Amino acid sequence: MNYEEFTEHVKQGVEVYVRDRLKDGFVVIRNVLKNNGVRMKAVSIVQRGERATPTIYLKDFYQEYRCGRTIDSICGEIFETYVESLKKFREKADMKHFFEFEEIRDKIYFKLIHYEWNESVLKEMPYFKFLDLAIVFYVMISSDRNETATVPVYHHNLETWNKTVEEIREIAVRNTLEKFPAEIRNMEDVVADMIIDELPALWDAEDSGYVSENIVYGNYNMKDVRQVIGEEVSRVKAEREMEMYVLTNTQHLNGAACITYPEVLKEFANKHQCDVYILPSSLHEVILIPNMDWDIGWLNRMVKRVNHEDLDVVDILSDHVYLYRRDTDKIEY
Repeated sequence: MNYEEFTEHVKQGVEVYVRDRLKDGFVVIRNVLKNNGVRMKAVSIVQRGERATPTIYLKDFYQEYRCGRTIDSICGEIFETYVESLKKFREKADMKHFFEFEEIRDKIYFKLIHYEWNESVLKEMPYFKFLDLAIVFYVMISSDRNETATVPVYHHNLETWNKTVEEIREIAVRNTLEKFPAEIRNMEDVVADMIIDELPALWDAEDSGYVSENIVYGNYNMKDVRQVIGEEVSRVKAEREMEMYVLTNTQHLNGAACITYPEVLKEFANKHQCDVYILPSSLHEVILIPNMDWDIGWLNRMVKRVNHEDLDVVDILSDHVYLYRRDTDKIEY
């Protein structure tokens, strides 16, 4: 069964659940335009009286189907996901406030996307050019530790709010700098935390933070495990002979925008007494490398390889390296 046939079978299967479990509603398959011009098939259930509905993407479900999962099992999960997501959305977000500017003005933020790859959608959105990128705006409807719900800002929203692009930019910059401050960390610390984050199931909350006996780390507490991982990552760093730092924001969401923050790159460059390479690792963070005459061609090839082998296309910011010049306080590309 190909992808088109799969989506049609899913639509029919979810419709059965809707007829049995909901008073009204209908199922639609949408081609959702994402970042960088990517379109992804998604299923939505539309009910009368609901101003918004969860969007459930089908790509991963199709892979599970190809690995042997049944259509009925997938449809059941999609329906239950819709029910739970709608419940959370009702609890945390009231979409009627989206049309009342004073209710959402403190929830407007900005992020960076690639300009050329998103020219089509940018025709419908207020934006500002930045290098070969675009600064765009969004409203964060709800956010918690596990998920966020955001809505892009379009020209028609500005008309509804009776606001100019410059006014929205001023508000978004203030909110973003205040609520999403920048942070810069050594790559070794970031990698160590990533490894630790992969182990949550191995920790016993009732056992004072000790790892289970059958884990490779043995009966170490969290501090000991972090030290072991840190030593190993430091060894790899010494072999690499390259200082690398991760720049993002404290929420790790759309953190690449931190390269636009006042003084952030300037202070980093002054601290290291040199220019700085900026590697756009995703929409959510960039890697900073103090300029030690690394081969720019090699760095560009590394960025492209990571983008096209390790990243989801919708998370790609750019395909090349930027250079912050300390003497001019400018970014070149």
